[in-house]
Amino acid sequence: MRQHGTLNHVSVTVSDLDAAMLLFAPLLEFFGFTVGSPGPYAGTRLTVNINTATGMAFNIWQAKSEHPFAVYEPGLHHIAFNAGSRALVEEAAELVRQAGYTVLEGPEEFPFAEDGYYAFYFSGPDDLKLEVVYMPALD
Repeated sequence: MRQHGTLNHVSVTVSDLDAAMLLFAPLLEFFGFTVGSPGPYAGTRLTVNINTATGMAFNIWQAKSEHPFAVYEPGLHHIAFNAGSRALVEEAAELVRQAGYTVLEGPEEFPFAEDGYYAFYFSGPDDLKLEVVYMPALD
């Protein structure tokens, strides 16, 4: 029952799967995911990326048509990845910068948890908002 109530997978859609994987492949590997090769499915392409330690997948789909992402519109706001330390948050931020993406805020302490919430937010492929966070209370 350990998996009961946890997320099984998250799937995002991007306008250019190959370009998006230039960020997502190293980022997902950084978080312990095994990155899959793009393959055909449902008239498009996707990568299935699995983290066996957490039992979660992060799948990335090639869009079939254009539809821009907007953070404050109905639907997804952002996706946050847990990091194991403040230093790993910093390392992830550097990985994002090296991939050519924009850090929106942080890394810094945010007031979202009593025991600490050290994070940064960034704009990924197609302006998808992503976050990396370390919360000491989860240790």
